[in-house]
Amino acid sequence: MTRTAATICTIDDFLTGEIDLCSPPEIFMRITQALDDPMKNAKDIASIIEQDPSLSIRMLKIVNSAFFGFPATVKTIDHAISILGNREIRMLVMTTSVVEKFSNMPNSILDMREFWGHSLKTALYAKFLADNHPKKRQLSSAFISGLLHDIGRLIIYTKAPDLARAASLMVKADNISETDAETATLGFNHAEMGGALLSMWKIPESIQSAAAFHHQPELAIDNQDETNIVYLANKLAHIDISSEDNIQESISPEDAIWEKLDMPYGVVALVTADVKEQFSQTYALFFS
Repeated sequence: MTRTAATICTIDDFLTGEIDLCSPPEIFMRITQALDDPMKNAKDIASIIEQDPSLSIRMLKIVNSAFFGFPATVKTIDHAISILGNREIRMLVMTTSVVEKFSNMPNSILDMREFWGHSLKTALYAKFLADNHPKKRQLSSAFISGLLHDIGRLIIYTKAPDLARAASLMVKADNISETDAETATLGFNHAEMGGALLSMWKIPESIQSAAAFHHQPELAIDNQDETNIVYLANKLAHIDISSEDNIQESISPEDAIWEKLDMPYGVVALVTADVKEQFSQTYALFFS
């Protein structure tokens, strides 16, 4: 019997030790506390963000991009906060700070451009799918849920690169899914790791659920719509969308998930066109 990490450690073991790696971005926690404080206003929150010049610059670039599509230029952080509101500010700070937190991982462990490219595609698909959902106002975190759905992979590849590579080889050698190979090698998979990490960070439960169940949305007890959307978004981000046959082979029009979401299959054509149009520009905004 092959000895694996399953006989040695657990998810909790992975999430202890290197405090900086597994702790939430400090700026996000400070902004969250300020946003939840009724005594704080837009200028107070802006002053915290402005202490991080790179975060401030990136946020203003994103706010003034086609991603939001405001008609007039937003020149200051406090103006951005007053226009966007607390929910969007949380999303922007979380997105930019998580990207920065993991930006220094060496490519020898994981191709970071490929990783963030897939994550962003999933985020954009999730955003546009949510925009077409009957309950879209309740799905405002779909973008960040898509962006963070694979965050567990970063922890696994950083803390146990050899085991991560062994799981990747098993996928090819045994023709099994990535999650099955990870479970066989580690005792858990990257989705479970991501859900546990985001739970430890006290990230909203809808984002936790999307990360934990993006390969098995039927296991989600709560936040099923957002989890199903990220499941679809992840599938779309993995395939060649230039072929309608490829799309239908991966996501069938007969899949019960469309009924669960109360969405027509026709939205696939709409969202793939939107992602194709916006991906390159949005990548440059978040990852330049």
